[in-house]
Amino acid sequence: MKTVVMALVCLLSAVSVWADQLTLKPDFPDRYVVKKGDTLWDISALYLNSPWKWPRLWQHNPQIDNPHLIYPGDVLTLTIIDGEPRLVRKPMLHMSPTSRLKPKEQPIPTLPLSVLAPFLSRDHVIDSELLEGLPYVLGDNDAQTRIAIGRPVYARGEVEQQRYYGVYRVGEPYVDPESSEVLGHAVTFLAIGQVVGAHHDHISEFRVIDIRQEMRQGDILLPLPEQDQLPVYFTPRQKDLSSDGLIVASANDNSVFSRYDVVLINKGARDSIEAGDMFSIAQPGKLIVDKPARKSYQESANAFDRLFNDDQQLVALPREKVGELMVFKVYDKLSFAIITESKIIMYPQFLVESL
Repeated sequence: MKTVVMALVCLLSAVSVWADQLTLKPDFPDRYVVKKGDTLWDISALYLNSPWKWPRLWQHNPQIDNPHLIYPGDVLTLTIIDGEPRLVRKPMLHMSPTSRLKPKEQPIPTLPLSVLAPFLSRDHVIDSELLEGLPYVLGDNDAQTRIAIGRPVYARGEVEQQRYYGVYRVGEPYVDPESSEVLGHAVTFLAIGQVVGAHHDHISEFRVIDIRQEMRQGDILLPLPEQDQLPVYFTPRQKDLSSDGLIVASANDNSVFSRYDVVLINKGARDSIEAGDMFSIAQPGKLIVDKPARKSYQESANAFDRLFNDDQQLVALPREKVGELMVFKVYDKLSFAIITESKIIMYPQFLVESL
């Protein structure tokens, strides 16, 4: 079967007028049974060199109402539809002795939810313009400046009764390394609570139900998203950037990062960035001082060579593509992205560019 499919793909590739036809790996499996813990990315990587193109791999599947929802137990087989390889899903029915269908498990996600979920379920960045006017922890009747769980806590500001809020501490700003613009402020998650009562002067009782760190007076409250609204999958797509971006920082404060690490980039909603956008990561070309008597990297050159050279003597090596990333959460000036491919260890200020 694999030989027949490969022959068809090769023939179609030779005569096709499509500019961007999917190319299969030579060792793809004829048949694959989806397992718990799989991701769409992992399965596509068995078939394609560019796993982010998985929507096209099973895009035209008449047996699935939503082609993105693939479940453990589904059997995937490869065929050719409209001149391109397609994964066709043949659902596996689990029958009990009473002939009732076993309830479906959760669909498999695009990428590991263990990596994405903490950033989807709570905020880690707040736009500077939004800091004013947010509700905040006012205190408790024990006159404690560091507030733990157990006693009623009071907040001040506009809140919704019975809604769940996260408590955060505002940290250092994220600053664009090129323009020096403040892109947003880091916020540290401290606790979760529910607004349970209203009082005078916009004071509300706030019942803490889970705490990770001690709260302090002045810590801010931000609404938590409803858990059933968190996306399980993202549809990746190419997005053209009007100008290159930069990786600003690691979301976990790591100094280096690689595949499946989460980073922040200096592109956001104001740049028309959306969840699912795919970009290349490029290593900037090293600057070299090219003097007749000696050659040296600018970062390690002596003070004289760094200060006294002309345009012909300061040479930039070409940038190199070293990975790819996918945006999954967008703020106004910043976005969270997960690194989906990395050839080397990466650092802040690596370039983000169109695929």
